[in-house]
Amino acid sequence: MKQKVFIILGLAVLIVILIGLNAVSYTQKEKELDSEAYPNRSTYNLGSTGTRAFYDLLTETGRKPVRWQESPAELLIDNKNKPATFVIIGRTRKEITDEDAAKILQWVSEGGKLVVIDRAPPSNLVKTTANWRIFFNSAFQQPYYTTDASDQTQMTTGIRAAKPVQPSVYTKSVNGVQSSAFATSVNFERLTAEQIEEKANNRLSDPAPFPTFAKTPTPKYQTPPKSFSTPTPNSGGQGGGLGSGSGTGRGQDSGTADDDAPVVRVKTPMPTPKPVLRSEPVETFDDEYETTALNAPVVHLNADGRNLLVDVSYGAGRIVFLSDPYIVSNGGINLVDNVQLAINVVASRDGIIAFDEYHQGFGSSSNRFLQFFAGTPVIPVFLQIALLIGLVFLSQSRRFARAVPEPEPNRLSKLEYVSAMAELQQRTKGYDLAIENIYTDFRRRVSRLVGVDALKTRKQDLALLIVERLSDENAAELEQLMQRCEDVMHGDKTNKKEVLRLTTRLREIEEKLGLLRRKKSKK
Repeated sequence: MKQKVFIILGLAVLIVILIGLNAVSYTQKEKELDSEAYPNRSTYNLGSTGTRAFYDLLTETGRKPVRWQESPAELLIDNKNKPATFVIIGRTRKEITDEDAAKILQWVSEGGKLVVIDRAPPSNLVKTTANWRIFFNSAFQQPYYTTDASDQTQMTTGIRAAKPVQPSVYTKSVNGVQSSAFATSVNFERLTAEQIEEKANNRLSDPAPFPTFAKTPTPKYQTPPKSFSTPTPNSGGQGGGLGSGSGTGRGQDSGTADDDAPVVRVKTPMPTPKPVLRSEPVETFDDEYETTALNAPVVHLNADGRNLLVDVSYGAGRIVFLSDPYIVSNGGINLVDNVQLAINVVASRDGIIAFDEYHQGFGSSSNRFLQFFAGTPVIPVFLQIALLIGLVFLSQSRRFARAVPEPEPNRLSKLEYVSAMAELQQRTKGYDLAIENIYTDFRRRVSRLVGVDALKTRKQDLALLIVERLSDENAAELEQLMQRCEDVMHGDKTNKKEVLRLTTRLREIEEKLGLLRRKKSKK
């Protein structure tokens, strides 16, 4: 047992030493500077690059924002918590994989609305089902590590406020939007005939995740169209977009009806038509033909040659690109009409507005316990303790020497010595030794009871003290009893019967005095 106690104490001391060493050697990780070069666009971040103010504003104004911490595959599950708008802000901490992008785009194609607010979004999200190519022009000033995101003067020096290009649901009540000096431009261009065919072939070989719709015949060109005329605004006030291409939007966000769609008139000599895919009959076109521009990208904000806000179609849904997260960040949302634009962009539809926190590092699959202790010496301490416990179990389950024989059980009882001595004295007729043991113990115990010295007190005095406590006893008889016991001790002849009588008499007196031995009760 003592050996196990020493082992336990040794392990406890070792654990304390390990904890002390980890605490002494631990170096606290320096807090990252909240800069535009390394921003944190999470809605949990209260810093200048975070979006906590925008999230709280939506909550306080009666909208339904939520922090989406599930994988993108959960967007496709039809339940009461299915969002109407999905918002991805800035460069995420976790990479948006092609599989995640495919799930998001499939959700958009079924009628969802994706809002991407970034200067250089992932290429697997910069897509449209229309015959247009979307790309971001990043040939502008890039933020430095020392850029102070909380300094509005430093962030917006030399940048004029962007003006709405056309009245739309996104530019309602917006007179100007102040972007940062690091905003990029969302550009687009119409695909050539070869690119259209290649895109169609890709759809045939790899079925698209979005539903198909009836489309008007598209002419096949050997070269891109020579010129485009600017679409004429319709009665609803929708005008053509600016950028490398032009067009108007469709659906509830852009506010344009299908019947009132603007018309793009193209004048170009017609080349010899090429074979049409899917064995469709070859169609001829006049020198002047008409086609609607419902699927063309729509520009809503433009400043200094930069298209800041553009939305495009994707299947039955829409994708909105805002090229500067500073507009919705804590440091810039209070400038000009930035907050109004931010609300218009994400809250143009009724329903749940989901902010992507899964790719910001707050996914539900992450271990919250480990995240809580991240950056502290607690995790190494736990691992070291687990290693020690494992070593203890290993040492207990394995032997490092030859087998030890089983210990023989102890068959000796506590009274075996007493029984052996009694039997020895009886066989040798050592009655004097027996009386000596019993009488000496009697005299010592009685002397302790009456408060005298057992060695110095005379027999007469001890007998009188006993009579004072036992009125029915005779002092002379007691003195004679003690004298006889002393004579037997000194060698007088006796026998077994007399020894038994003397012993019985001594035990009677002890019982009257209350000196009988009692077994201790176990508590």
